[in-house]
Amino acid sequence: MKKNYYIICCAFTSVLFLFSCKTTEKIDKKENANYTFEKVKWNSVQLKEDSSKIDNLKLAIESNLKWLKRKKEDSIFKYNEISFTTKDFICTTNSFLNDISDKNFISETMLEKHFDIYKIEIKNEKPVLFTGYYIPYAEASEIKTSKYKVPVYKTPSDLITVNLEEFNPDYKGKVIRGRVHKNKLVPYWTRQEISEGNKLQNKDLEIAWVKNKTDLFFIEIQGSALLSYPDGSKKYIHYASQNGREYKPIGSLLLNEGILKKSDVSMQTIRAWLNQNPKEVQRVLNFNKSFVFFNLENEGPFGNINVKLVGGRSIAADQRVLPAGTLTLLDFPMPILPNEAINSSSKSNSFSQLAFVQDTGGAIKGPGRVDVFWGEGDEAGEIAGVTKQSGSLYILVPKLKCSESLLVSNK
Repeated sequence: MKKNYYIICCAFTSVLFLFSCKTTEKIDKKENANYTFEKVKWNSVQLKEDSSKIDNLKLAIESNLKWLKRKKEDSIFKYNEISFTTKDFICTTNSFLNDISDKNFISETMLEKHFDIYKIEIKNEKPVLFTGYYIPYAEASEIKTSKYKVPVYKTPSDLITVNLEEFNPDYKGKVIRGRVHKNKLVPYWTRQEISEGNKLQNKDLEIAWVKNKTDLFFIEIQGSALLSYPDGSKKYIHYASQNGREYKPIGSLLLNEGILKKSDVSMQTIRAWLNQNPKEVQRVLNFNKSFVFFNLENEGPFGNINVKLVGGRSIAADQRVLPAGTLTLLDFPMPILPNEAINSSSKSNSFSQLAFVQDTGGAIKGPGRVDVFWGEGDEAGEIAGVTKQSGSLYILVPKLKCSESLLVSNK
């Protein structure tokens, strides 16, 4: 292990030299200039909390509080010029939870007592793009059979993950992955090299087997799945790591090749086309060189901060912009499912409710992208597959300091 560490350090001397021409600090300042957090009045916000879903909000609050309590009380939540401590966040959230504990509704007035609200404003008035993800169900086997022949891999021992911040604080949040070859850190195997070149075969890395490559690919996109085994047992697989290669959406390939129209690109249409064209599957999947590795778990689903995700209450965001645990208000038009397309009235429905930043995603970069977790199974998958809506995103900031918050709640 020490030898590998020495090799990695040597390899990164040249890597860091190349990066020094353009520091992350400058990039961050430029990125910060592209968006601001603007304070707004609560009466300007259209909160639409479904009374039937208040219980899952309470569940999300409780799980987020458990995570917050694992952090140092004086750690800072920072949003450009806005900041508050974890201690303040915990006290305020507890006070809010106490206020709603016996209620089946939430109002702007109830929130205003505890939080100020800020809208993310992006340069050139660009809206936030909301997409969706979910936990798919998949049939699987613990061993390879004629029916289940595509391996699900755990993280290989030769995959090296390097946190660049450990070499230079300017590279905060920057991670690269690779493998050691002839005393150099080189890029890890691509999807094609893993799937067709069998680079991971016979290394005892298989944690499950699924039916086909399309199933596995869409599990990778979602980051988790609930596997059902022939004996009736079930287990989760969760994202563990990734090969370090850039994620490229295969929908863009099908679009550029004229196979799908822009208005038709969705998870459902892509999967349908792949199922109808089995000879093209590997070629199309290889366009995305990124490859995901998984852990096998008895419980789930979990986000990147090891908090159990709650449908409609957990989101993936760029945690350089919105730190993990951030309480947000989402506001965007509800996506229309295919079987609702003829009902024009559904177009007026909006999704405007509270959610926590509890996950990340390879394609979720910058202030203008949010991925909403919709839950488990086919129904959640239908919604996730058609979620591609423009809308607004708000953050909720504790209004009072911890001691003040406790005094208010005790009145």
